[in-house]
Amino acid sequence: MEPQARAAAAPLRSGDPARVGPYEIVGRLGEGGMGVVYLGRAPDGRAVAVKVVRAELAGDEAFLARFRDEVGNARRVASFCTAQVLDQGESAGRAYMVTEYIEGPSLAEYVRSDGALSAGMLHGFAVGVAAALVAIHAAGLVHRDLKPRNVLLSMSGPRVIDFGIARALDVTSQHTRTGQLIGSPGWIAPEQIQSGQITTAVDIFAWGCLTAYAATGRHPFGEGDFPVMAARVLHAEPDLRSLPPALGDLVLAALNKDQRLRPTAQSLLLSLIGGHQTGDAAVQSSLNRTWPIPVVTAGPPTARDLPPARDLPPARDVPAARDPAEARTEPVAAPGRAAEPPANGSGRPSRRSGSLVAAGVAAAVIAAAGGAYAIKTALDGGGAAARTSGTTGTTKEAQGATAPGGGVLPAEPLLVRLDRASGWPKQCHGSIAVLSPGANATPRRLLPGSQCDELPRWSPDRRGIAFTRVTGADSELWVMNADGSSAHRVASVKGRGRVAWSPDGKRLAYVDSVGRNREIFVLTLGSAGPPQRMTDSPATEDDPSWSHDGTRLAFWSDRSGSRQVYTLSVAAPGSPWARVTDAPHGAVDPEWSPDDRRIVYTRHVSGDNSDIWLVDADGGHDHRLTDDPAREMDPGWSHNGRWICFVRGPLSTPRVYAVPADGSARARPLTPATPALGHPNWSF
Repeated sequence: MEPQARAAAAPLRSGDPARVGPYEIVGRLGEGGMGVVYLGRAPDGRAVAVKVVRAELAGDEAFLARFRDEVGNARRVASFCTAQVLDQGESAGRAYMVTEYIEGPSLAEYVRSDGALSAGMLHGFAVGVAAALVAIHAAGLVHRDLKPRNVLLSMSGPRVIDFGIARALDVTSQHTRTGQLIGSPGWIAPEQIQSGQITTAVDIFAWGCLTAYAATGRHPFGEGDFPVMAARVLHAEPDLRSLPPALGDLVLAALNKDQRLRPTAQSLLLSLIGGHQTGDAAVQSSLNRTWPIPVVTAGPPTARDLPPARDLPPARDVPAARDPAEARTEPVAAPGRAAEPPANGSGRPSRRSGSLVAAGVAAAVIAAAGGAYAIKTALDGGGAAARTSGTTGTTKEAQGATAPGGGVLPAEPLLVRLDRASGWPKQCHGSIAVLSPGANATPRRLLPGSQCDELPRWSPDRRGIAFTRVTGADSELWVMNADGSSAHRVASVKGRGRVAWSPDGKRLAYVDSVGRNREIFVLTLGSAGPPQRMTDSPATEDDPSWSHDGTRLAFWSDRSGSRQVYTLSVAAPGSPWARVTDAPHGAVDPEWSPDDRRIVYTRHVSGDNSDIWLVDADGGHDHRLTDDPAREMDPGWSHNGRWICFVRGPLSTPRVYAVPADGSARARPLTPATPALGHPNWSF
C-alpha cells in the first residue's frame, strides 16, 4: 500500500499552556481519560510528550500523592521495550509527567489497517512485550491495563506504554467505586472480574490475549460488551487455532483461569528466546533475528523538526482548557461497556482508513490524532535491533552526529543490483532494479537481457540512472531514464568501477585505467569533447563521489601505501588533495552526506570483515557506525541525511540494511533476505 503524508501535531488552543514546568509546549497531541497530551521541547532541545492531568483531579490529594508515587516508580523501570518516563512535577496546580516520544503505530492501529502480524513480527512482538513486563514487574509495578493501544510497534521493536499509571486512579475513592474496574473489556484477567485481586499475573493474562490478537487480528475470546466478554474470560476457552504450536502453548498457559498456574514474565521470556539469560543483550539478539523496521514517509518530530524556540516567561504556566466536545475515557465500569478510547486519543473514531496510520506516543500517552502519520507495511523478518536507551553499544563512538534517533525511514525507492543467479562476484548475473523498502519489497528489473549491470546511481533529480555494464575485463558507462527507457552507452572504460553524477546532472565522474593505475575522469554528457582527467598520480584511485555543492570529489587512493579517502577540488584538480581518513587496514566507498559536512565510508578491519564508518569532511570525528562480524560495504545516504543504507553479508548473498546516521540504533534490514541485492543507492 502507498503511504500517505502525516499530519502535523495539532495547533495549541486558546488556554493551552505555553510552558509546563521547564518544557516548552509547541503542539497538542491528544486527550485521554487522565488529561491532555502535548508535544513539548525539553531544555536540551529534544522532543518529548508532556501529559497534564485533568483539572478535576488537581485538588484530589489522594490521587496526586499516588500519582507522584507511581510515576516515580515508573521512572525506575528499565527503558528496554518500554517508553521511558523522564520527569514529573506540578505546574499551575496541575500534575504532569514527561515521557520520551515514541514513533510507531499501536498494535490496534496496525491490525486495523494491515491485519495480523507476520510470523517474524509476531515472535518479536511476543518477546518485546514479555521483556517489557519483566522490567515493569522488576520495578514492583503491575501494568493492569495492557491492551492493543498500549503497545507501540516502533522502529526499535514493541514498546509498552502507560505502565504504573492505572493504580494512581485505582486507589482514589472518588474514582474507584463499588463494581468499577481498572482495565478494558476483554483484556482483564478473571481474578480482576471476580475479586479485583491484582498481581503480576493479570499482566500475563493480558500478554496472552495480546499475542493471540496480534497473531490473528481477532480477540481470542471474540467480541461483545463487558458482560459478554467477562463471561467468556471466566468460563470459555480461547480460540488459539491460528497460532504457531510453540507460541500457542505459551499463550494457552498465560490464559489459564487460575492465576497461580500462569507463567511469570521471566519464564515466558526464557521460553521465547531460549537459553538461560533474559537480559537486554539476549532479548536484543532475539529481536535482531525477528523484528522488522517500519518504513514510513515521515514521522513525529525530532528535536530539529520542532519550531524555533520562543522567548517565554519562565514562570508563566497556563492551565490547559478542556474541550467539552472531546469525549474522555474512564476506567471500565461493570456491568456495562466503556469503549476503549481510539488510538488517536480524540475520543472519536479515526477518520483514516486503508493506509496504516500511526502516532508518536510515549508512556501514559494515548496516541494523538494530530500526530498521526502514514506507515508502509513493515519488513517481514530478518535482523533487527532495538533503539532503546542502553542498547546502542554498536555506536559508542557516534556521539555528536546530527539527526537524533534517525527520525523515521524514508520510503524513497532504492536502486540495487539484483543478482538473477548465484555466483557473484566471480560470475555476474546482475540487473539494475528498483524497489521500495517493505515487507513485500519485490525488486523490479528495469532492463531485460542477460548482461552484467551493476553500481546504479540516481541522478540528482531522480529522473535518470547511471550504471556500469561489465563487458569481460572492461566495462561501459550507461545512462537511462528512471523507468528503464532510453538506455544508451556514454563511454567505454578499461576495468570496472562506479560512476558519480555532478549535482547539476550534466557530468559523470568515473574511473578508467591508465597504464597500471586507475584514475578519475569527468565526462560531460552530450559533449563531443574528451573527458577531463581529475587525478594523475603513481597510484590507483577509485569510487568517486561528488559533493552536493559541486566543488569537490571524494575518492580513495592507495598513494600512501594503503587505501585512504581523499578529497580534491573539481575546479583545481592539480591542487593538493586533502586526506580524510587514517584507517590502518584501508578505507573505500566514500559518500558525501547531503549537507557535505560528513563522509560515510567502508573501513576494512581484517580478512573479510569491514564496517561502516563516518567522518567529518575535514577528517575530524572519525568513528565507527556499525560493528558486525559480517562484511559490510557500499554505504549510501538517504535524501534527508538521517539514514545510511549499506550491504551486509557474504559477497555472494548480500542484503541491504539501514542504520541511523547519528548511531542511535543498530542496523536494521531494509530489504528481504532473498533475492541477493547489492550496490544500494538511495539518493544522489
